[in-house]
Amino acid sequence: MKRAAFFALFLLLGSACFGPDPNRTASGAGLPAFEIDFPAEAPAGSIQTMSLTVTNPGPEPISSVVVAFARVGPSAGGGELPAPIVDGGFKGRNAAIKAIRPKPREISQSATEFFFNSLPEGESMTLEFDLVIPANSVTVYDGSDPDRIRGARLSTSVP
Repeated sequence: MKRAAFFALFLLLGSACFGPDPNRTASGAGLPAFEIDFPAEAPAGSIQTMSLTVTNPGPEPISSVVVAFARVGPSAGGGELPAPIVDGGFKGRNAAIKAIRPKPREISQSATEFFFNSLPEGESMTLEFDLVIPANSVTVYDGSDPDRIRGARLSTSVP
């Protein structure tokens, strides 16, 4: 009886220690890491720069870095949906985005997805988006492997 209980405990602890890594896909590719620099507060109508540094932890290259803006629901406290900073555009143009550095190699028709060059294992790239304040979320993923995706809420208060 004691042996069976010990074995069950060993399996439980072993699976907790050696379970799937939340920073990797099922195939073992690392999810992109990123840092966002964006003001917490900005006046309505102002143009603010979102600086996004993307790092590829490997073990494989990211074939195409894709940055996508999307609406997300209310914060954990509930309430109304926040107003998006970057909403859908038309024919590859978006009134909420004034400039992008470096220039993307491709832009979606809705101008909410931006495709950049590949990113080798262990390297980083910094992208800048000049956004008009009134995207409450941004995601980064590998264009050839949608399982390699990470996202974050992007919100700014308008005083």
